[in-house]
Amino acid sequence: MKDAELIARMETDMDAALGELTRRYAPLAATIAARLLPGRQGDIEEVAADVIITLWRKRRELKADTLRGFVITTARNLAVDRWRQLRRREEVPLFDHDGADSDFLERTVLAGALAEHIRTLSPPDGEIFLRHYLLLETAAEIGVRYGLTEAAVRARLHRMRKFLQKEVPQ
Repeated sequence: MKDAELIARMETDMDAALGELTRRYAPLAATIAARLLPGRQGDIEEVAADVIITLWRKRRELKADTLRGFVITTARNLAVDRWRQLRRREEVPLFDHDGADSDFLERTVLAGALAEHIRTLSPPDGEIFLRHYLLLETAAEIGVRYGLTEAAVRARLHRMRKFLQKEVPQ
């Protein structure tokens, strides 16, 4: 079943659509949440469930061509919110990322204009950027995927951050 069919089915066959949404997208949401909430299985499962609930609540606004991106963004945002709640209660450590990455992520990656500039990056740089900052893959994981060393991935990310910091209005 394609995403367009799934979205249409949300209106006609609630049980089947909810089951398919869960089967298809809960593992993706859990994977993203696990990167921000390692070792916190209950929180990871709750974020994945909250993503499915959000999909259901926004079913009339969803578009088939952006459904996967919506799941990724929603999972990341919910996991960040959960991490912040846990951090306030001092239940999780600070991110292991360096300060430049964290500052860049907080200030820029969520800006709407950024998406336009990411699309202008030559392949596979845009994909590397999105995998690192949105899917939260490590430089080592990305390197394996693209046949690059971890250092080469970090260098590309650094160049992309510099380019985007110049190009994206703040």
